[in-house]
Amino acid sequence: MPVYAETPEAESDSPTPIVSGAEIVNNACKVKPDWLMAKNNNPYHLNIEQTNSSDIIIRADDTQVAANRFAEFSGNVLFVQGEQRIATSSASYNQESNQFRADGSLTYTDGYIAVRAEQIDADANGETATILDSEYYLIPRSAIGTAGRIDIQAAEESRLITLHDGTFTTCPGDNPAWQIRASEIEVNENESWGTARNAQFRLFDVPVLYIPRFTFPLNDERKSGFLYPTIRSSARNGVELEVPYYFNLAANYDLTFTPRYMSKRGLMTNTEFRFLNERHESELQVEFLANDDSLDTDNSRSFVRLEHRTNFNEAWTGYLDFSQVSDSAYINDFGNATVNRADPHLYRRGQIDYQAGDTLAQIQIEDFQMLGPYRAPYRTMPKVSVWHDEAMPGNFSLQFFSELSHFRNPNDSADNASRFHLEPTLSYAQVKTAWDWRADLSYLYTYYDQTADTQRDASVTRTLPQFRWHGRVHLERPFKQGGLQTLTPQIQYLYVPHQEQAQIGIYDTILMQDDYHSLFRPRRFTGLDRIANAHQITLGATTSFFDSNAVELMRLSLGQIIYLDESQTQLFDESSRITASNSELAAELDFQVGRRWYVSSALQYDTDLDLTRKGRVAVEYRKDDANLLQLNYRRVQGLVGTSEEVEQIGFSSTWKVANDWSIGGHWYNDLRTNRTMDALFGVQYDRCCWSIRISAYRRVNRNYDLSFADGPLPPADFDNGVSVQFILSGLSNSTGAIMDMLQQGIFGYRRPFYLSN
Repeated sequence: MPVYAETPEAESDSPTPIVSGAEIVNNACKVKPDWLMAKNNNPYHLNIEQTNSSDIIIRADDTQVAANRFAEFSGNVLFVQGEQRIATSSASYNQESNQFRADGSLTYTDGYIAVRAEQIDADANGETATILDSEYYLIPRSAIGTAGRIDIQAAEESRLITLHDGTFTTCPGDNPAWQIRASEIEVNENESWGTARNAQFRLFDVPVLYIPRFTFPLNDERKSGFLYPTIRSSARNGVELEVPYYFNLAANYDLTFTPRYMSKRGLMTNTEFRFLNERHESELQVEFLANDDSLDTDNSRSFVRLEHRTNFNEAWTGYLDFSQVSDSAYINDFGNATVNRADPHLYRRGQIDYQAGDTLAQIQIEDFQMLGPYRAPYRTMPKVSVWHDEAMPGNFSLQFFSELSHFRNPNDSADNASRFHLEPTLSYAQVKTAWDWRADLSYLYTYYDQTADTQRDASVTRTLPQFRWHGRVHLERPFKQGGLQTLTPQIQYLYVPHQEQAQIGIYDTILMQDDYHSLFRPRRFTGLDRIANAHQITLGATTSFFDSNAVELMRLSLGQIIYLDESQTQLFDESSRITASNSELAAELDFQVGRRWYVSSALQYDTDLDLTRKGRVAVEYRKDDANLLQLNYRRVQGLVGTSEEVEQIGFSSTWKVANDWSIGGHWYNDLRTNRTMDALFGVQYDRCCWSIRISAYRRVNRNYDLSFADGPLPPADFDNGVSVQFILSGLSNSTGAIMDMLQQGIFGYRRPFYLSN
């Protein structure tokens, strides 16, 4: 291969980056040695043009050649072969063997690793190098360290770096937060993991663990190994320690095994298995405590959850969600990321869906496991539903819905029912630019075969017609400098005749939640066991303001139902009947103030009694994704079937109070009882490559006895606890952001509203 010896005429003042196109980041967490940034030590600060990557170019202030084979170079020596570059003050080269040697302070780089050392021997034929007494910088990983000797195989696309008596860290400073010291550290360009042998893991230069063989990530690829441990303490469980171990079993399935030691209860094992391929996605969780030391009994306690999705083909899909706990108190005592502590039950569902063209069919089973002294709902075993939508000439369309369901009482095997429902609907619609309207004429046929008792007949047939007309007008006008205001008034007429339905059992029907949008629904109840009679007109309007970029700044909706006749259909008692002349006035207001302030509110006002039935408001200041503060308030006068009033106030927030410090948490208070329902506060300290989070919580304890009898619930008490989590960055891909804390607790965080932006 040709060798060119040159004397440089001039050096460019424009530095060339270490790696072509690499980003130079001024960030203390991006480790980059000072010596690498110095122009006189960085061989890439010199521009060299190569016609062939195998050519060897050597530049120096002075060159001495002997026997046309040996050369001595001195003064600003630069050796270039492909991506390999060596800058030094003196060197020698044997052209016959293509051996290059440099002594003294030198810098080597090949685009993958940069090294400052005292001696290097390079073999140009084999593209290898041996470097002694060095400091190095691993460019793709932003890792630094030292080594007594470095062996480099520098062939492009297959670089192999072996560090002897070396160190490895991604932390800056002379005393890094964590560091690996090993007799041998091997880094392969084509591998995702580095390997250290006879390794010593050190925290703040203190050895804490010796490992004969240790691997660490070089990119985002998964690998088996320990995950971050968590230490916490609570009044119920005592001191807790979790140490997860991750098994990367294959590219499409893995397993995480987490021993969880609780000083007051014993050792629990948590196992999570995940599977994914083109058609199937599964997740299985199993938690098991052989013996709870805090209880007098020897019964084991457990939690199992299986979630599975499958695509059989383009038309057929399936879904299964099954959960089971050993006792009602399990979720309250141990918690689970998939279940809210306030949930009164575990919901189980399995279904198969078919969709082809305008036809959708579904087979579904539903079941519940109650987590308290509540009445268990009926099981759906199964429910078969079919929907079809057929376009017809002249703006007409035909919708068809049918359902066949079988219900069983989980506490009484003799209590069951079958229900068949048929509902064809003929629709006519007109859609124009400034207005639209739609008329629906439906016929509802329902047949019940049910267990007879004093309130239910053995068989019942119900037939009802339903007529609905809904129209809207779309108005708009200019608003400020290029903005726009829209106004959409709408009106609906609904008629359903009354039919006595008290002889029908209630299997899957409850009263729907009320809000502005519910005013325009044709039904007051979910399910089919009660279809309320209606003779009413609904009036409503929505106005929105947009800026010149079509960003919605505000949305206001206001509506009310005018009852032309009373609705006599009731659910469980008289409270579900309608005797007033009009519904509550429903209003919703969402708006954005500037770029950072958001407000969302809703109100339901009883105009006859001059009383606010329901109200909520949320105000959020969002500086960015890591800094936000949300205040919220809600009030409900008269829950379904009761006269109880709920009034609560709360806040949730995360905030970066300094470069390294963040706080976060939430607090919710019941104003009627002046009692904290749920509170969590945490503080997190973040450095470049390690973090520590300390948090404390206080919440209402919903721990019912493992076997409770009928009767009033015990008085509420509180559970308090603290948690400590230590995170090392650079040894894992986890971020450990304090924003995650907002999803914990009974209520959880959510954005107050979403406008069209």
